[in-house]
Amino acid sequence: LGTFNVILGHANVGKTYWVLWYFLALAIKHNIRFLIFSSENTVGGLKRNLMQLLAQKKLEEFTEHDYWKFKTQIEGWFKFIDTDHLYSYKDLLKTFEDNLNDFDCCLIDPYNSLVRATGMSGNQHEIDYQVASEFRIFCRLNNKTLYVNAHASTEALRKTYHKDHDLSGYPIPPNASDIEGGGKWVNRADDFIVIHRLTQHPQNWMNTEIHVKKVKESETGGTPTFMDEPVKFRLWGGCKFLCNNEQGEEVDVLSGNPQEELSNKTLEDARDDQVPF
Repeated sequence: LGTFNVILGHANVGKTYWVLWYFLALAIKHNIRFLIFSSENTVGGLKRNLMQLLAQKKLEEFTEHDYWKFKTQIEGWFKFIDTDHLYSYKDLLKTFEDNLNDFDCCLIDPYNSLVRATGMSGNQHEIDYQVASEFRIFCRLNNKTLYVNAHASTEALRKTYHKDHDLSGYPIPPNASDIEGGGKWVNRADDFIVIHRLTQHPQNWMNTEIHVKKVKESETGGTPTFMDEPVKFRLWGGCKFLCNNEQGEEVDVLSGNPQEELSNKTLEDARDDQVPF
């Protein structure tokens, strides 16, 4: 706790959905509580996604008992800021400070949805530096962790794999410096993560890549991922993420159990499942 972390990715790659799943894993394993501001999603939609990820089945499959059970569990770990009006970064910091006893980590999703705070002067570069600095100070003073979701710049959207690559023509993962506002964010952040997904690839569309670009405190075991060697998660059935363990088995990350039943399900079956992003 006490760190300022930035998450970068192109639009529509499922940043929010993967981050919610990651937060849920932290809640289950470490009983960490979260305060979420996600301006591009409804509170009801966020709760539904979390409930489905926790239950690992679709809402339409819930019994009434399931519904109230998983709703109660999610509401014990997650609080949400209403998105009925516009917020500046100062508004959100004030909200965080007023609710310090209710959460351990908080999320701003996305940064570019915030309006300029009243009384701020200077260009956007100077404002971003001040905002990032205040985010860091808030985390240090209150021993809370803040995650900020951000989009890549327009130029980064035009970058594709070269013509001789297996993924020729598909967008490459953005670099840390491709974030809107530039390299100041990776300079200020404690940890910096890039989320990438090839949404138009006929086979890999369900695979989410996690590129860890920066880990400030590596003594506790964290480390950046190697170039072109991201951690890969495969969305299965719209309600769980799978990842290879050290033995090379594809496992359900939340339970740690190998997915033997996957051999009985084809890619076409998976594609028919509703993907939530």
